[in-house]
Amino acid sequence: MVQTFLIIASVLISLTKAQSAPAIKPCLSTDEDCILENAIRLIPIFADGIPDYGVKTMDPILFKNIDASSPNLKFLLSDLTIKGLKTCKPLKLTRSKAKSNVHIKISCALNIDGDYEMEGQILVLKIVGKGKVHAFLPNIELAADLETYEKEKNGDTYLRIKRFNHSFDIKGKSDLVFEGLLHDNPVLAEATEDLIKNSGNEVIKEIGGKVVETVVTAVVENVNNFFGKLPQKEYSLD
Repeated sequence: MVQTFLIIASVLISLTKAQSAPAIKPCLSTDEDCILENAIRLIPIFADGIPDYGVKTMDPILFKNIDASSPNLKFLLSDLTIKGLKTCKPLKLTRSKAKSNVHIKISCALNIDGDYEMEGQILVLKIVGKGKVHAFLPNIELAADLETYEKEKNGDTYLRIKRFNHSFDIKGKSDLVFEGLLHDNPVLAEATEDLIKNSGNEVIKEIGGKVVETVVTAVVENVNNFFGKLPQKEYSLD
């Protein structure tokens, strides 16, 4: 669950010549093959962090607190650890200089661990619980559209991100376990655990949107830090 979306950052810098990202060749914005090849090499480098360019480590990526509540569900997460962003693969990346837009789509396998507290409704179930949460998403596909602009500084031009929107989908069969569900009713707890086990993808789609948004926002912040230090002339041929 954007890059997730870490990956936004990694894919966006698919054109870097920074010392932390060796063997990256500058690309035309229309050369998707060149950009994708660079992105594949850069994702693990970006996930490890590039301190000189303001890029924090993103695998693992840690969040102290996330309020993922909705009108029907109180859902609080704490001490959340997400691993696997380093393994993300870019599926599509396009950049339009004329429209100041970047579109990316990536696929990741993620492990998520932390603490949770919830009360309300998931799918058709009334639920209450507090304890550990574990999730494995073998294939989450993240897509994002980034609106960018150029900023002049000290005679050079830098790419900045103005705003973004994103979406996600879950492929394969995800594993999702909430420890401590309905501890006062073992029979109902077992039935609830079985439903969640057999409907992991549906549950994640229903309650996981805020987590994805939080990850993507953190990635975009790293991306802006990076591009704020690297002139466009260092990675773009047009």
